[in-house]
Amino acid sequence: MLVFAAMSLVSWRRWTSPIADSGREMDLPLRLLNGELLYRDAHYIYPPFSPYFNSMLYRVFGAHLDVLQASGIVCAILITFLCYRIARRLLAPAESALATAAIILLCVFKPAGNLISPYAYAALHGMIFALGALLLTLRYAESERRRELIGAGVLIGLAAITKQEFALACSVTVTAAVIYLHRTNFRRLAADLSFAAAPALLIALPVYAALLEFIGWKIIVEDCHLFYTHLPASLVFYNSQRTGFDRPLFSLIQMIGAAAVAIAAMSGVVLLGDRSRKTLRLAGPVFAAASAAFISIRWLAGKQWDGSPVRALPLLLVAILIVEWRRKSREQGSAPGSPALFIIAAYSLAILARVSLRVPSGGAFGGFFLPTSLILFCWLFTRELPALVEKWTGQGISTRRLRLAAFGLLAVTLLATAIVYGVRYRKNFSYEIIAERGHLFAPKVTGQAIDEALRFIESHTAPGESIAVFPEGSDLAFLTGRRTPFRHQILIPGLMSEEDERKAIERLRQEPIRYVFVVNRPMREFGAEAFGRDFYTKLGALIDERYRLVKVCGSSRDERLQIGAPVFFINIFESQNVAR
Repeated sequence: MLVFAAMSLVSWRRWTSPIADSGREMDLPLRLLNGELLYRDAHYIYPPFSPYFNSMLYRVFGAHLDVLQASGIVCAILITFLCYRIARRLLAPAESALATAAIILLCVFKPAGNLISPYAYAALHGMIFALGALLLTLRYAESERRRELIGAGVLIGLAAITKQEFALACSVTVTAAVIYLHRTNFRRLAADLSFAAAPALLIALPVYAALLEFIGWKIIVEDCHLFYTHLPASLVFYNSQRTGFDRPLFSLIQMIGAAAVAIAAMSGVVLLGDRSRKTLRLAGPVFAAASAAFISIRWLAGKQWDGSPVRALPLLLVAILIVEWRRKSREQGSAPGSPALFIIAAYSLAILARVSLRVPSGGAFGGFFLPTSLILFCWLFTRELPALVEKWTGQGISTRRLRLAAFGLLAVTLLATAIVYGVRYRKNFSYEIIAERGHLFAPKVTGQAIDEALRFIESHTAPGESIAVFPEGSDLAFLTGRRTPFRHQILIPGLMSEEDERKAIERLRQEPIRYVFVVNRPMREFGAEAFGRDFYTKLGALIDERYRLVKVCGSSRDERLQIGAPVFFINIFESQNVAR
């Protein structure tokens, strides 16, 4: 917890990167609190738990950014506790603390994307339910008490109404654990799985049935894509990039390079911990070959890969599952620790399905998928590697030296990472913004433009007045106490139907929306770049027709700036038809 406290202090109020996704997370719960109905009045692509939970927090504590971030801190502490308890199934206290410190740094507090102010609170809450279900599954494997399965089933059900991919990972994990333990005892298999499935279904099915009944099939399934159907081409394009299937051969090459990094690191630990001739003959050439492979692939990948070994995680996890399954098959009873190792590896592989060929090293998305894999990395370096070397050399002293060398290497790496992250937080998040509903330090590349836009809203509009922000950035409305009257808060290309675009146009024509804010938010990751030019051109044409540019917010005042320019800006347009 000292690492958590230190990183909290150095990153204080520097967790939010305004504009991308953040506006939806701030403003959507407030819209629900004010009586709007999720999905029908406010478009949303995830299940309903998180926005209504955050709306309840607003009702109790008030609508303010601090409320969301306090909730994020509590959730991050809970994740840290769960990860430590999971790590203890494999590691000693000191090693578990080291693995938890890695999770705190690479998942909870990585500056490129943290868990206190996440891209989606649905992912944060789903992660908690999933880790809780994993811990209960591990407890079931130790005692075979079915009450643990019932608890896991409850958490699977909650994950299913929060973010489905976490429920799927939990379901796969429980199923894998029961099969691993009972193999061909089909009666026991079916009975134990039913103890987890029943509470999960009792929670999830009524919620989805109610949504389909009261909101309607078309909105839930076809428009909001809750069952991953009718996905627009932009989301298919985005997900193909995330999984690595857009360039599968190139992704596999990067996985091989990441494996080379891991092998080189382990060989280096072996050379540090045991310099006997026998070990040198084995580890020396391996270290040289792995290093050469890494350098070559790193050069080939360029900026597409940061050199992190986590890209090779699927290979490691599959290997662990195969080895542990065979070990269980050879023995009458399970070897010490093998159920936990198999179960954690099963969860880790299942949760990585969405990024299977392109695992990120933390950040906005990786932070939700990596915690248990980082535990396994620590196990690999501090437990499995020394055991393998002892088996090779037959010398117990090698094991102790290697554990110390591995522990020291990981600890020094984490210390250096903490220092680098602390500097990045203080250097990059340096623009202070104080608004009615939030106090934060924004990235300096965007802070000036956002602050100028907030000041403009406060001086030129009245509290509660409607403003329009395209293609996203409704945090401008939330932070100033204004409102956005449109169903879609994030205009991803293709996500808004032609009918919704027509309704948005009618709203701009009929409702007295005096100011429109167009943010330099390129959507390249969704296959198009500029709002109004490359997608939603009818809405863009209406803005050109009925509004005039009155201010450019940001370091540049050039009115010719277009979305996709290297400098960040926000263009403010004023209606030519609304009376002043």
